[in-house]
Amino acid sequence: MTHVRPLRRLPWATLPLLLLAHAAQLPTAESRFRVDLPPARFATELLTNSLFGINTALDPALPDFEEHLRLMQELGVKWARQDFSWRRIERQPGEYHWQPYDRLVEASRARGIQLLGCLAYAPSFHDPRTAPGVEAYARFAAAAALRYAGRVDHWQIWNEPNGGFWQGSAGDYARLLTAAGFAIRDAHRPAKVVALNMAFCDVLWAGRVLRQVPASAFDIVAFHPYRPPNAPEDPFDWWTLDQYVKVWHGGELPTNYALVNMTFLEQTAELQKVMQQLNRSKPLWVTEICWNSHLHPYGTSELRQADLLVRFHALALGSQQIAKVFWWTLRDQGVRQFDQADMVGLTRFDLSPKYAHAAYGWMTRMLEGKQWVRNDAFGPDTFAVVFTDPAKAEDLIVAWSTRPFAYVRVNNTERGLQVHDLFGTRRFIEFDPLRTASLSLPLGESPIYLTGAPGLKAVPKPDPGW
Repeated sequence: MTHVRPLRRLPWATLPLLLLAHAAQLPTAESRFRVDLPPARFATELLTNSLFGINTALDPALPDFEEHLRLMQELGVKWARQDFSWRRIERQPGEYHWQPYDRLVEASRARGIQLLGCLAYAPSFHDPRTAPGVEAYARFAAAAALRYAGRVDHWQIWNEPNGGFWQGSAGDYARLLTAAGFAIRDAHRPAKVVALNMAFCDVLWAGRVLRQVPASAFDIVAFHPYRPPNAPEDPFDWWTLDQYVKVWHGGELPTNYALVNMTFLEQTAELQKVMQQLNRSKPLWVTEICWNSHLHPYGTSELRQADLLVRFHALALGSQQIAKVFWWTLRDQGVRQFDQADMVGLTRFDLSPKYAHAAYGWMTRMLEGKQWVRNDAFGPDTFAVVFTDPAKAEDLIVAWSTRPFAYVRVNNTERGLQVHDLFGTRRFIEFDPLRTASLSLPLGESPIYLTGAPGLKAVPKPDPGW
């Protein structure tokens, strides 16, 4: 006779451990996603007018920065935003320690990467909200501009001073910006001063600051228009509603605050309007943006992250309102899948690539060196941004839709059309006078690149019918 032993009752605390052990034995797939990109076209060239930047988040005292720079060069990154930490450089009053930054500056330029230096984070013995602290910061900014003159000529005055990285008022920051801006100009006249650097498209705070700062004290206005999980074309912004309206301005702003119900470019236009009203019109840079790929509220899947990355850059180029975009960051800042601050990179923490890594690299290869021509479609749900390359005698269109499907009718010539997906997979459409002289190409939420003879044009055709 077979005897069946009764199951022993286990304490509840033991069950999670058993479930984890069981899960570890379940079969799983292993992702080996890889895209072999062709060499970057301008790998070692310093392209001042390039749109393509990234936040480095590097510690210049650690030796691994060379590997990061190599990966950035392979991606086609031409600009890098790097903290020049005030507290790390001025360790004692009036004593500056630049050596790690000297190495980083030279190594970056050797890779064809220009730095935007972010001057922030006070040492304990300086308070930048006070008059002596402002003077100390201005001396530090001038010293940096002078030391790196001709090698780093763009300097950002603090990071997100409208939020947690600054404990002072808009007036306090205005005094800091004014003093540092003129100090940098006195130290090195060609240097450019990047102002505001604010979290969100904070039109209210921008107006308060700009009213108190002479236009001659700065050259560029920067902002960080994070909007997870919404796409840049969405006429709604959960992040602005939940964080800016409900938390930052709890009780001060209505939940129907205008910027909540705007696309990214509509928010940008509101910032432009304020600068124009105050006679402070300047070029705009986005010095931080990403769609966090964490598994938690406001998270975005890794595939959608790649789509939105390219769409954001194409919108910036097509709008002609944004001169530079700096993604935050090259790699994830940690490994916690539930943590929004960790899941921000083009690669994982171990530098293994995400889909966004390949999408970024292919985007720079397709768009760097091209000239924007026009937008054949620019919303509300179909987008076709047109570029030309005189050196190659060809036109290129970046096209996508915010709908699951839409179409554009494209003209073809005997040269044929090349169609590349987000990661560079190529398909060729030969010329046929009946079938492909004018053809409808399907679009979706993932951008495609169309390349053909000069005169390439896309006409929106939202429905698939003949």
